[in-house]
Order: sequence, then structure tokens, then C-alpha cells
Amino acid sequence: MNKRFLTAALVIMGGATLFAGDAVRFRGENSQGMFTEEKGLLKSWPETGLTPKWTYTGLGEGWTSVIKAGKHLYISGSNMSEKKEMVVCLDLDGKKVWQTSTGARWERSFPGARSTPTYAAGEKEGEGRLLVATGPGTVVCLNAADGKILWQKDIATEYGSKFGMWAMAECLVVKDGLVFVTAGGSKALVVALKIADGSVAWASKPNNDTLAYVTPAIVKDQLVVMTATKVNGINLKDGTVMWEDNFAKTAKFSGMGGVNCNSPTVSGNRFFVSAGYNQGSVLYELNEDGKGVKALWTNQALDPHHDCTVLIDGKLYGSNWTSNNSGNWMCVDWETGKTIYETAWGNLGKGSVIYADGLMYLYEEKRGTLAIAKPGDKFEVISSFQVKFGNKEHWAHPTICDGVMYVRHGDAVAAFDIKAK
Repeated sequence: MNKRFLTAALVIMGGATLFAGDAVRFRGENSQGMFTEEKGLLKSWPETGLTPKWTYTGLGEGWTSVIKAGKHLYISGSNMSEKKEMVVCLDLDGKKVWQTSTGARWERSFPGARSTPTYAAGEKEGEGRLLVATGPGTVVCLNAADGKILWQKDIATEYGSKFGMWAMAECLVVKDGLVFVTAGGSKALVVALKIADGSVAWASKPNNDTLAYVTPAIVKDQLVVMTATKVNGINLKDGTVMWEDNFAKTAKFSGMGGVNCNSPTVSGNRFFVSAGYNQGSVLYELNEDGKGVKALWTNQALDPHHDCTVLIDGKLYGSNWTSNNSGNWMCVDWETGKTIYETAWGNLGKGSVIYADGLMYLYEEKRGTLAIAKPGDKFEVISSFQVKFGNKEHWAHPTICDGVMYVRHGDAVAAFDIKAK
């Protein structure tokens, strides 16, 4: 095992320090949207809403989230005039520390950054690295301290990636000195690169499908990967494809198909896979030997667009897709798949959901409404307000670290103090 680069919520070794409240990847640990280290947060917000501590403008177009490692924030964006993607480093006061171009952006549909950077901590101060994928399919490794590019690899060209309409959009998973990339190509499904130098550790056999837009999740010792119509389990150590299921057939969807954007929601050896556009959802259980899966239930209504779900006390929460501009908010029983509620949020629409300190944080995409809501058997919003900064779509997922909520909207990102006073 390569011990030089690790990812964790708390790492203190050789002077390199991450804090317990850090979020070093998209949607926190294993991309579950559960910021469980957060305590002492506000249980309601002022009627006039929250005022940002600071707002930074200059990210360009994109829909990525903030990550935090130590005393710095990292987020990807795009330089619109140069048509390049980039990573920006901010300090905790919202001041730019550095900015680095990572290569050409995707131009065909919705140009802009899609991949939230992932942080890998080194043994010594200054050895932290950032891993990010560009839309056209290049993996870039940067020095987190100064933004210098250490290596880059054109995965799409080398492994024959078959893109959908919106390019490569996953946020990269790192573990045990490796970064895992869904190539979705004619030569490999997943490629594992050594973080130290970008060399190939292994490449799994292809699954003859097209790339989706899913950030994988780890289930036991496997990487669960979703492509346009299939779900696969990949052995993290050697890239063996342990199993494959045709999600399209298992979910029995009636929608357009192939547009899958949600990271799996995981509990033990079970994982929930979903897709919008009336594609429905499935709860899978990994077999004891890890060589297969069983579908436990399907739910046709709970089909988040690109907003993911959270699992709280045996209940799944998220929003569904009724059209590109609308959706209801849902709660589903984890054990049975039965819908507990499906509720419209007034004249608002669907959006992303995360969890911290006993409450759900909702970011509705139609009008940019931020809210806190109670988990339970009914949809109950406690407080809400509308985001007034930024531009274009409200598609970025919020991040909560050390009592601060970071919200990106297009060209801008803002920090909100949500600690109870």
C-alpha cells in the first residue's frame, strides 16, 4: 500500500494537518452528504435570512462545490474568455491564494466546471495534493499549497472514453495512495492512478457502456460505479470487475435513460442507486462474497435529477424529477422502499440535500432557496431565504465545515456562519 498520500476527515502526521470539520471531497466522506462532525449549529434562521460572512466572485461558469482542507478552500471553475477550466484556492476569509488553469473545458453542452476537486494529504506540510477531472477527460494533480500542476493524464484519449452530452463530470475518489477514474471507455471501465506520479496501478476491463455523470462511492472494499445503463462493483486493490447489473432493467424505468448523476447512498453492504427523468431507483445489497448483488426494492417516484439523497435514521430523503424545472420532496423507508411522503414545496422545485447536526439543508434549484428542514414523517421546513449572489443554475451542492456553510452559485461562492451564538 502506498502510504504517502491519504484522505481522511482528521489527519495529523509529519506536520500536515487536517481538521475534524474538514470536507476533503464532494459531499463529504464517501460523498454521502452527511457532515456528522458538525455540532452546535443554528436550529432556526432569522426571518430576513442569513447574511454572508464574505462572497468571492470570479469562479467563472460551473456547478462544483467547495472543499476544505486545513486553512484553505478549493473549488473548480472555468475561465470563459480562454475557454479553460481552473482550480481556485481561497483562504478562510474568502481571499484568493492562487488560481491554476487545468486545461480545455467541455464546449458541446453547458460549458463549465463539473468536477469538484478531491484533496489527498501528504505526510509532510506542503505535500497535500488536489485531484480533479476536466470535462474533456484529463485527470490533473496539483500541489495544494501553490497550485502547481504535478502531473496530468488524458484518460479519455488513452482509454477511449465514450461521452454522453455533458462530458466527464465525476468527482474523483482517492484511497490508499490511488485516485480512481471512471474512464467508461473501449479499453477500461475504471483506471487507478498512483497519486505520487500519475502512473497506472491497474485498469479494469470495459463494460461496453457510455459514461454517465456519477461520483462513485465505496461499499466495503469495492468502488460502486454507474455508467449510462449499468452498475458495477470494482475491487479497489486490483481492478477486478466483481459484478455487473443492468440498472435500466432492474429499475424498470419509463424515462429517457442514460442520464445518471447521483452518487450512491451507502449503509453497510447496501447502497441506493437513483437517476432522474423517470428512471426510478434501486436499493442493492452486496453479496457476502462480494461477487454479486441483489435488488431489494425499487421506487419509481424517488428519482433525484442530480441532487443525491441522505440517509437519516432509516429514512432516505431527497427530491424527485417531475420535469427539468420541477420536482417534489420525498421520504422513503430504507428497509421497504415504501414512500413515506411526497410533497411539493409550495411553488418551488427540486434541489440538493445534505445533513448536519440533526437538520437537513436544502438548496432548491428553481429560485435558489436555501432552507433547513426537520427529518421525519412529514416535510417540515423551519427557515428559508433566497440566494441573492451569483448567476445561472443553482446546481452546486452546499458544504458545511467548522460551522460555516459554503454555497456556490455560478461565478460566486459565499460563506455563511451557521453556528449557534
